[in-house]
Amino acid sequence: MLFALGFSLVPFLMVIAPAPLPSVAAVIQADVLIGAGHEGRPQSCPQFPQHKCNLGTPGERELTPVVADEATRILRAYGVTVARVPADFPGHYAVDAAAFIHFDGTEPVCRSGASIGYHRPEDKPAADAWHTLYAKYFPFRFQPDNFTLNLSQYYGFRQVTARDSALVIEFGELSCPAQRAWLAPRAKWDGALLAHFLSARIGKGKVPDPGPFRR
Repeated sequence: MLFALGFSLVPFLMVIAPAPLPSVAAVIQADVLIGAGHEGRPQSCPQFPQHKCNLGTPGERELTPVVADEATRILRAYGVTVARVPADFPGHYAVDAAAFIHFDGTEPVCRSGASIGYHRPEDKPAADAWHTLYAKYFPFRFQPDNFTLNLSQYYGFRQVTARDSALVIEFGELSCPAQRAWLAPRAKWDGALLAHFLSARIGKGKVPDPGPFRR
C-alpha cells in the first residue's frame, strides 16, 4: 500500500531533525520555497538514499506538482521570488517562508483530512493562519497540528531556514472518495490559495484570495 504523510499508525517518512545551517556560500536565497511532495520519484530515489523513497498515496504525485506549479506561477507574476523544488533536492535554502505540499492517505479510508506540520514552535502562528484560511473552504475534518512525527520532523525542514515559517501542508485525504472528489478538480485553486497565503505571510506581492472555487 502506498500512502502519504498521513495516518499515525504507519511511519511513512524518515524522521530527520533539522541540520545546522551550512556555510553562507552554500545557501540559496529566495522569498519562498515551494516543494511538491513525492514529485520526481522513484527516479530520484537512488540519488538520495538518505530519504525513504515514499511514492505517496495514489494520485498524490500527479496533484502536488499542479498545486506547486500554480502557486509558483502566481507568486512570480506578483514579483515574489520562488525556489520551486521536487521531493528530493540538494542544497540549503534561506527563505521567508517554505511550504511542502502533500495529500494524505489512510487505511481504513476516511480517517484523516487536512493537516499541518511544522518543526519549530514559532511556526505555529503561520499554521494557525493557514488553518483559518483553508477552513473557510475545506468542508471536511482537520487533524491536529503535527499529529504524526512525520509532520513535525519532516525531512525537508533540514534543508530550509525560514524567517517566517516552514510548513508541511496536507490539503486533504485522497484515499477518501468524498474528499478526493472535492480535491481533484481544485488543484490549481489550491495553488492560488497557497500563493495568497504565502504572499500575505511574507508581506510581498499582495496576491489576492481567489475566493470560492468556480469551475
